[in-house]
Amino acid sequence: MVELGCPQEYRAVVHWRGGARPFTSPAVSSLVEVGWNRTLNDTAESTIQIAKGQAGEECCGLLGLIEPYAHELTLYRDAELVWQGPVTRTVESRASFTVEAKDMTEWLARTVNLTALRYVSANPADPMHRGPVQEIAQTIIRLNMESGPFASAPDWPSMLAYIVRQDDPVVTSFEKDGSDDTSAWIVPILQILDDELVPRGLEYTTVGRSLVLGRPQTTGDPAQARLTLDHITGDVQIIRDGASGATLVWVTNQTDQEISGTQFGVSGVVSQVYGRLDSLVRTQAEGLTAYDLGQLARASYNGRFPVPTSLSIPQGSSLAATAPVSMQQLVPGVRLDVSATGMCSSVTQPYRLSDFDVEWTEAAGEEVGVSLIPIGEPYTGDPP
Repeated sequence: MVELGCPQEYRAVVHWRGGARPFTSPAVSSLVEVGWNRTLNDTAESTIQIAKGQAGEECCGLLGLIEPYAHELTLYRDAELVWQGPVTRTVESRASFTVEAKDMTEWLARTVNLTALRYVSANPADPMHRGPVQEIAQTIIRLNMESGPFASAPDWPSMLAYIVRQDDPVVTSFEKDGSDDTSAWIVPILQILDDELVPRGLEYTTVGRSLVLGRPQTTGDPAQARLTLDHITGDVQIIRDGASGATLVWVTNQTDQEISGTQFGVSGVVSQVYGRLDSLVRTQAEGLTAYDLGQLARASYNGRFPVPTSLSIPQGSSLAATAPVSMQQLVPGVRLDVSATGMCSSVTQPYRLSDFDVEWTEAAGEEVGVSLIPIGEPYTGDPP
């Protein structure tokens, strides 16, 4: 049976940009502390601390030559590559050398968009046709990185071959300011994902070098693992929060000063259990159609019906080594089922993994902290 397990060691390798050619690797015995995480719709980070006295003179000299963004940090948990991304900062003290890095989405945060954003064509032959929001995200990344007058080389971060998609079946139409079909929106690519595509149903994360462009998981997706409270160390809380629930989600571009000529979108169900329970979202984004507003409402509805029941894992809690899930399966966004037996609520709930943080020290070993968010689905039988 698969278990999270306890690693025998962590190993760090500094590569040249691109992740293929090694630059240096401090001895395992000199690696004092390792921290890394994976997260959903955000940039993950990693830090290693090296004891200079145990690293040796030659390694120390190479550590002093590490250049942010020219080099990348790679972490191995035993033999498994678990994290990779560009070095962003180094800090040297008398006794230690610290390397800080961010995951591969950092390249998207440091690359400004130079392409027009007009994905409205119904013709599949059009390279900027409408389609799944994940395909649109990949196209924006590819058009900016595969070539261009400001690129030092095609795909200089070496990330296009490592994009993995799980498409939403819904076709998305997206443009930025429909009054102009040629102008580029001069913002970092990551801001386009965060501001425009995530609200339309995109989810992104990284695993090693791979950039995962996915969609919100539902109860129709298979669970990667089924956990019980025996697999979680520390206390837990079961919270049923009515403030987060809704049967209908409305999104409108109306303002308090202007209500004429505006539009709205709505998503949800007519519930006999809760009656009418509305949630209203106002947006000031320009160029949105009623179709766009409906998509935003659909994305905002996820996890609101039924009233979400969350299993809160307080700070300091972590997965036990016996948890029936591997590090490869711990991808932010995937479904994990948790059965909270022995509690008054006796909740068995599907969740999505939001993020997890790993801390390893030579003295204490490894701790894996996780954050989970419930997957909401309509009741199919009598109300509880």
